[in-house]
Amino acid sequence: MKKCIIIIFVFVAINISAQDSLDSIVKETNVKVTSVSYNVDSSDELKTINWTNIKELFHSNKEDETIEMNFSLNYPKSKYKIKSSIKVGGKSKDIDSLIIRAKKGIKAIIKISNKYKN
Repeated sequence: MKKCIIIIFVFVAINISAQDSLDSIVKETNVKVTSVSYNVDSSDELKTINWTNIKELFHSNKEDETIEMNFSLNYPKSKYKIKSSIKVGGKSKDIDSLIIRAKKGIKAIIKISNKYKN
C-alpha cells in the first residue's frame, strides 16, 4: 500500500512539472495573409463567394500592409476557350473599398463570360 501511494505521488508530481514546461513552449505567432486567389470553372462559383470570410482573412494584418485579391474564370471546355481574371490590390485598411471593386469586377466577368459560355 505504501509503495502504491509513493508511485501515485511521483506520477502526479511528474505530470504537474511536465505541464509547467509545456506552457513555456507555447508561443504566440502572428500570421498575415497578403494574397487570396480564386480560380473557378463556372460563373456560378463566382456568385457564391463569401465576402465576409475574405474580410476575416485579412483581419489580422496591420492597416498599412499591402493585400491583393485575384479572381479568375476559365471555361476550358467552351467553344471560345474563355479565360477572364481580375486583380484588386491595396492597403488592409481599405478592405471594404477593395471588396466593392472586386464585386464590380466579378459582375463584369460574369456578364462577359456568359455570352461566350457555350
